[in-house]
Amino acid sequence: MTDWWSYAQYPAFFILGAVVSLINSIAGGGSTLSLPIMIFLGLPATVANGTNRIGLIIGNFSSAFNLARHGYLNKKIFLQLLLPTFFGALVGACFLVRIGDKLFQAILAVVICLVVVMSNLRKDILGKPPAAPPEKLTLKGALGFFGIAIYGCIVQVGVGFVQIFGITRYTGLDPIHVNALKNALTNVFLLVSTIALGMAGKIDWPIAIIMAAGAWLGGYLGSFTQRKKGNKFIQRFISVCSIGMAIALVIDLMMK
Repeated sequence: MTDWWSYAQYPAFFILGAVVSLINSIAGGGSTLSLPIMIFLGLPATVANGTNRIGLIIGNFSSAFNLARHGYLNKKIFLQLLLPTFFGALVGACFLVRIGDKLFQAILAVVICLVVVMSNLRKDILGKPPAAPPEKLTLKGALGFFGIAIYGCIVQVGVGFVQIFGITRYTGLDPIHVNALKNALTNVFLLVSTIALGMAGKIDWPIAIIMAAGAWLGGYLGSFTQRKKGNKFIQRFISVCSIGMAIALVIDLMMK
């Protein structure tokens, strides 16, 4: 690594952390941008994965905190889903599930496209979301978010889109309230998986701290944008990011 890059990398990683966090705050899929760039800039893939998660935690916390401060976080639903998410994260951290890169990317691209299509259908093929959030945790809700947490802990990429769909179906809340819950719950399994990666020495801490600083800014800007632009903007942003991520995965899959 050249001398100039040893200094220039920090502003680059700060900007990357801010952009990815802004995307994740409103929609999801930011890791499909950050991970390839971090690997291209010289970090080993496993270290990039661990380092990236520090910024994701900070960015999600920043966004969730600011949305909660303005009354958008449904704390009752968060507490309902906290335990299934936590235990799912523990299972994900204990069992390493390996899928071939090509098969994984193909499945992920299809899942994202299906989520976008089902989220934008006028007719709800899986039944309508509830008129109001459930008073108590349901069995389907517990199993669903337990599974999402396992996936998020192990794979993480694209989990935001799955969470948005799952929370919407479970609660019937509008996009900005869904995003507040999504960002808060994401940090539960991110914390578990990041502790495991940190113990394995898979985090470059100087870069992680720089990206975390950028992520705090990005998370704040994301929450601010959501409050100002409203639910229609959020829904469109999610759809665009979802399709963009699926296309990127398919292109990468075809090039391998």
